[in-house]
Amino acid sequence: MGKLAIVLASGELEKLQAASIIASVASTLGNEVVVFATMDGLLAFRKDVVENKAWKTAGDLGKGMLESNVPLFVDTFRQAKEVGNLKMYACGMIMDMLKMSKDDFVDIFDDVVGVSAFLGMIEGAQVLFI
Repeated sequence: MGKLAIVLASGELEKLQAASIIASVASTLGNEVVVFATMDGLLAFRKDVVENKAWKTAGDLGKGMLESNVPLFVDTFRQAKEVGNLKMYACGMIMDMLKMSKDDFVDIFDDVVGVSAFLGMIEGAQVLFI
């Protein structure tokens, strides 16, 4: 067992989907997984974006995901949290810059933290930047 940290900075649906699958599999296999959502990656979790499925797509694959009703990354992250050791954190700096609060986002984040706190959590982890 190991530790995996994912910095989720992209708001593209295809990358969000990939990150959720990687996090889900890693946590299901017994790894500790820490996800830090920042930049456009954080904004993809806004309630209005999720409700309207208004994510950016890179191309036909993303559009196909939306049209085919596949399980979306928010649901995959939620399931991974239920069965594995996965924690999700929202970037406090982005929230401050945009004058947003945790209530503006779907209920998935364990806490709002800054980069310093996140770096303190991931010592010894393998880091993926998506």
